[in-house]
Amino acid sequence: MMFPLDIIVGLCERSSIAVLKQPKHPNSQFGWISAIPDTESISSKTVGNTVYVVENVSFAPKNATCVITRPDPDKSKWDQNSDHIFISTDLPPITVADILQRRLVNIIQWNDKMAQMLEDGCINQDLLKASESVLKCYVGLSDSTFSHIAHTPNLHPLDKHSQYFVEHGCYSQKTVDQIRQSGLMHKWNSQDFTIANNDESILDGFPYASHVIKRHGRYAAHLIMVSPTRITPHYIFLFNLLAKKVEVCLSRYWRLENPLEQRYTYFLKEVLSGNTYDKAGLEERARMHGLPTTGLFEICVANSAWKTMPTEYFARLILTEIPECKVAVNEEKIVVLICADSNKPQNLIDTEKALCNLAQRMDVEIGVSDRFTHLSKADFALEKARIALNYGHRYSQRYIAFEGQDTETTTMYRFYRYFPYFATDPFAHSEKFIAKLIVRDNPIAGLRTTDKTRGTNDYEILRVYLRSEGHINMVCEIMHMHRNTVMYRLSKIKQAIGEDLDNGDVRMYLRILYLLSD
Repeated sequence: MMFPLDIIVGLCERSSIAVLKQPKHPNSQFGWISAIPDTESISSKTVGNTVYVVENVSFAPKNATCVITRPDPDKSKWDQNSDHIFISTDLPPITVADILQRRLVNIIQWNDKMAQMLEDGCINQDLLKASESVLKCYVGLSDSTFSHIAHTPNLHPLDKHSQYFVEHGCYSQKTVDQIRQSGLMHKWNSQDFTIANNDESILDGFPYASHVIKRHGRYAAHLIMVSPTRITPHYIFLFNLLAKKVEVCLSRYWRLENPLEQRYTYFLKEVLSGNTYDKAGLEERARMHGLPTTGLFEICVANSAWKTMPTEYFARLILTEIPECKVAVNEEKIVVLICADSNKPQNLIDTEKALCNLAQRMDVEIGVSDRFTHLSKADFALEKARIALNYGHRYSQRYIAFEGQDTETTTMYRFYRYFPYFATDPFAHSEKFIAKLIVRDNPIAGLRTTDKTRGTNDYEILRVYLRSEGHINMVCEIMHMHRNTVMYRLSKIKQAIGEDLDNGDVRMYLRILYLLSD
């Protein structure tokens, strides 16, 4: 591994050794530090790669770069055009060389450790954590929409903007507005190297270094280091080593997780993992990433695309042919978020039908959740879609026997159709899921809540309707209600639960929910 000469200056300063003269060419490279030169055996090749630590210039090998520990006090005799580094210390040369070389070895080991971590499939958070002891500065990584990707976990940020970044997982809207108004995004878009700013910055008064990572010639991610002290070339060298590893890690992440590098992907993956923050934070981040928080939603999961094609290719097809879909990829699974305006349910149906046709054409099976109305419920809807896919794959043939082989039964497996298999499976470990479903994430729980606030009795009307197999007269007799009233309330119930009560699978699903609730 080769180092620039100015890293020696930084290492000396970190060791409390005063530097009297810096090298003329600070970017000249070397690979080793030695304190005992054997001038007779030194070749020109060795001289070029080694920096020697000697007491004064008279001991310096010819044509070699040296660290002089006891320079001539008469500065007029110093060769200012040389690459010699003059320091002031009472330590013997061998001790100075040992200190410097040990620090270089630590850097080599850190760099090798990060390379090994990349081979083992690490994430950016792992790289930043491994860099804390070397950089000793706060480091944060965000994407082009200023949302959180990773930050040093044990080193707290100095400035208030980075503090907000850590606490909320994204930059504040005020900070984003400042960045846009100051034109920093345009500068970052053309930035091709690390920039260190030791003056008072636009956002805060601490020195910082920033490195922009690009994809296809465009600004894609931002790595920033906030330092309590002046950022020297030594720190820039270390920061660049980290930036190269982060760029490799991000490239792999984009390749696997984000086929077309949509700006919402990181945020969508956090929502699907249940990391939704509070209501205000969710709405702010959703707005930044161009996703609605309310409306009509469905989650679809496909995990068999790898059998016929690369998973990434199927994800690209979805985004290309059905741009209304939002896609996230995790290993061999593809998660699709379908969303539509609550006043335009037909748009959701049309998008779902297009996805079904594509899945049938590519011979891919898809599990579909039930509909939900708020983005914060996406993580639980993902569990429902996985259940539908798992049991649909095993039991879909039972429907083909009496319904015919169509796309609805052989390609898309709906949660309400296959939930009964999951609920009655003794090996499913379904207790936690069912408890959560009964508490809040099901249609009849919503009816019960509405009844309490509006004074209606829709919860019991639907129960009687299901038990009587849809006979309106029987409902009227049991509930002591007029037929027109029952018909009106049933229309409101259908609207509220967003499901078709004429569908036998929906009725079976709702009856099981009532049984579990009782």
